[in-house]
Amino acid sequence: MSRQLRSPTRSISNRGDIPRFVGELPSHKAQFGSIKFDSISALECALYLEWRSDVVLIEFEPERYALEATEDLPAIECIPDFRITLNTGEIRLVEAKSDPKHLKRGAADRLDVIRRQFDAVGMPYEVVYRSELKQNGFIDTVFLLRAFGRLPFDDRVISRALGRLSPYDSADLETWALRARQQHVPQALLNHLLYHQRLPLRYRKLLHAEIRHWRA
Repeated sequence: MSRQLRSPTRSISNRGDIPRFVGELPSHKAQFGSIKFDSISALECALYLEWRSDVVLIEFEPERYALEATEDLPAIECIPDFRITLNTGEIRLVEAKSDPKHLKRGAADRLDVIRRQFDAVGMPYEVVYRSELKQNGFIDTVFLLRAFGRLPFDDRVISRALGRLSPYDSADLETWALRARQQHVPQALLNHLLYHQRLPLRYRKLLHAEIRHWRA
């Protein structure tokens, strides 16, 4: 099915020999309520940026940059995937890619030139690789817990739960679930605390049966 979106800098279509994965992610950290994406790598990068507690605003492809040549760097034009604002007020640019091993010929050199060009003007620029987000089930776990992170809980309820659970050290999802049951903390509240990094979570690859259980 054909679909077309617009970012501030271009039109985004899923048409092509291989249909592209495009869409919008509802997010309270987006300027207009949702973050557009044009690939699975961009979607998972957006999920990661939204999860980060230091990120307060996420913009998708907000600006086209024309960087002038320097003594040792060529001129270059680019549209970074994301511009993020941190809770300190700092602005950073983020590019989403699939895997450094699968970059097209010359792409790695181009990314390095872009990074060095932005460094020269004092603008932090980083590349986030989907292959790294997938390690140890990290981004899958973030996605699994995300819906619970959006649930509202009274501060007193959160404080009581943290009082019961904070003495424990880092553990995986199943261990935390067992602890929560022992301490009479509801599963949804536990998931909320884990998503917001209020408890130390040890990430590992999720099993299909676990995903079904935690979504139930």
